[in-house]
Amino acid sequence: AQKKLVEKQSAQLRDLNSLKNKLFSVIAHDLRTPMYALKNLFRNIEQYDMPAEEVKMMIPDINQEMQFTTNLMENLLQWAKSQLQAAAAHPEELNLALLTQEVVGQVRLQASGKSIQVKNRLQENKLVWADKDMTQLVLRNLVTNALKFTPENGQVEIGSRELDSHIEVYVKDNGAGMSAETISKLQENAFFTTQGTNKEAGTGIGLMLCREYLHRNGGWLTIHSEEGQGSEFCFTLPKR
Repeated sequence: AQKKLVEKQSAQLRDLNSLKNKLFSVIAHDLRTPMYALKNLFRNIEQYDMPAEEVKMMIPDINQEMQFTTNLMENLLQWAKSQLQAAAAHPEELNLALLTQEVVGQVRLQASGKSIQVKNRLQENKLVWADKDMTQLVLRNLVTNALKFTPENGQVEIGSRELDSHIEVYVKDNGAGMSAETISKLQENAFFTTQGTNKEAGTGIGLMLCREYLHRNGGWLTIHSEEGQGSEFCFTLPKR
């Protein structure tokens, strides 16, 4: 029995070490890129006295890079907090349509930057029993992901379906879609760098956090996608 326990603990340590290595390599890559872009911009302004017009032309791209960096940092801090504190959910009655409206407002700039139409089809009477902050984070991650993998002039739709004891929310895009291998990686909670249609960075940390928070609220996450056919990410939360 003692030997089995030691073997189990060794396997857990190996898994944790592997997870740590993957996590750091992905974060180092995704944080380094925008930081170097900023560093190069400031160096060029200082050394070569770049004209204001040239600086202005570079700002939108760097601004977009920084947007993804702040999203990554927010997810990372939330994930670290969830690991350290095992934060308990504080459920309350939530109106999903209003919550979705708030999230759509938060990603407005990201959507308009790619001329993507975001449609909130959730009806006012969709009420769930869940933690507000956790639910908002799940929604924001899924909508941000959908925008990332949707091409210019695309469309993202958010709606819901009635289940027996839960409400299922879907975030559907008409983007690039995913291979079975990519879906498998996401379902395994693997960390890996992906690129959106405008080379936006992604790590899988956001989805990992979504799963964790949904689990704490009595819900789950499912992914449906085919290459070239867009993707649909669905999550469920219990009814009142």
